[in-house]
Amino acid sequence: MSSVPTWTRLLAVPFGLALLWQTACVCGPGPNVGGYEDESKDPPKSLEGIKFVESEKGAPELIGCADGQREGFGDITKHKRVAGCLARWQGVKSLRDKPTGAACGDDGEVCPVPADACAPGWHICGMDGKNTDLKNNTSARACEKEAGPGKFVAAMSHGQTDELCPPPPTAATDFPCFESGICSEPVCCGDDCQFGKCRDAVWRGKTKISLGKAEGCGAVTSERNGGVICCFDGPGDPVDPNAAATPPVEPTGGEAVADSAAPAGASGAPAGAPAEGSSVPPEGLTAPVGAGKAAAKTTKTTTKTP
Repeated sequence: MSSVPTWTRLLAVPFGLALLWQTACVCGPGPNVGGYEDESKDPPKSLEGIKFVESEKGAPELIGCADGQREGFGDITKHKRVAGCLARWQGVKSLRDKPTGAACGDDGEVCPVPADACAPGWHICGMDGKNTDLKNNTSARACEKEAGPGKFVAAMSHGQTDELCPPPPTAATDFPCFESGICSEPVCCGDDCQFGKCRDAVWRGKTKISLGKAEGCGAVTSERNGGVICCFDGPGDPVDPNAAATPPVEPTGGEAVADSAAPAGASGAPAGAPAEGSSVPPEGLTAPVGAGKAAAKTTKTTTKTP
């Protein structure tokens, strides 16, 4: 028989469980429910005062944000399949809450859930737990250098399990959406994202997060994590639904043939001269420069939250 007293063995059980709990990744302070007046709760950085660089406005299906304007990845011609969308919502929400279809955003209504900030045909990147959702739509350099000011988060924690740090992920790895703890913080793009201890979630050694273990992927506030990364659903690039297709002009009957066969200057003008009312410049001159110039980007500063 063992010489260790029974009371000693009984005390060892809860002590061992306590040690196991301390080594788990999800041992953070828990979801924020009453504000972060106590900074020991390790909150993420606030978005208040950030001067976001906005894109031009357009059809939500093309822009990627439900309110028709981006606050991240503002160059739409360069970043066609990924958008940074700023939104507001009440209380604590999960980045994987199913969208309700409400049209909302920082320029519109308060969102019921973060996913509603993405336009129809778009979703928060990482909703399926796969890092390929970001890999296939943007790059590590664009995520860090071209998303712009602020933070835009994906719907995946940067840790795979409750181990620190796990092996590099594979294509088969499913990332969770923890509520809090040192592995819980969501993957992040933007100037205000930071490196944590684990940096391999999406891009080996180059994956940044919204640092602050009190708000994991499953429990975020719009005050501190109100920017989300939206990815396009379908193949190819999104198309502007308001852009009317120009039908091809086809000659019909003998009238078109007669017009095409008319000799130069048949209208009375000298051969080679533009017809009356034509906008074609005379030979040797060029048209004014500047047509088709893209709309200038604007900036916006967040000053308050609901």
